[in-house]
Amino acid sequence: MAPRRKKASAPPKASSPTEASSPAKGYAYTPAFQMAREYKLRLPPDVSGWVEQRAKDTGWPQNRVITSGLSSLEHLEKFRDFGELLEHFKTTLAKYSARIVAADLSDELLRAVDAVLEATDGELQARLDKLRVVRSDMQKHKRVMRE
Repeated sequence: MAPRRKKASAPPKASSPTEASSPAKGYAYTPAFQMAREYKLRLPPDVSGWVEQRAKDTGWPQNRVITSGLSSLEHLEKFRDFGELLEHFKTTLAKYSARIVAADLSDELLRAVDAVLEATDGELQARLDKLRVVRSDMQKHKRVMRE
C-alpha cells in the first residue's frame, strides 16, 4: 500500500501590502493602486479599435487608455448637465429679448398715438399710416411669439 499524501501547506504570507494586492508577479503597483480591482471586459469592435488606436498613438498600455477614459466620464457628465443648463439659459434669453422687443414696440405705438392726437388736418393721414405700420409690427411679433 502507498503511503498517505501530505496535506498542502498554506501559501506563504505576503511581506508587503503591495504584494498582497498584486494579481500577478511582475506588476509594480504604486500605493494608489493598492486597492486595484481586476475586471474582464468584452468590448465591441468599435470600442476595442478605439482603445488599440489610442494606445498606439499615445504609447500607453491599453489598460491605461481604458482607465483614463473611464475616469473622464464623471467630468463629461458635468458637461452634460452644463449643456442642459445652457439650453434653459438660451430659452430664458429668448423670452427676455422678446419682451424687450414688445416693450420697444409698445413705446413706439404710444409715440405714434401721441403724434396722431397732436396732428393737424394736413399731417393726420401720414401719422395714421405710421400708427398702422407700428400696430402691424406688433401683431407680427405676437404671431411669431405664439409659434
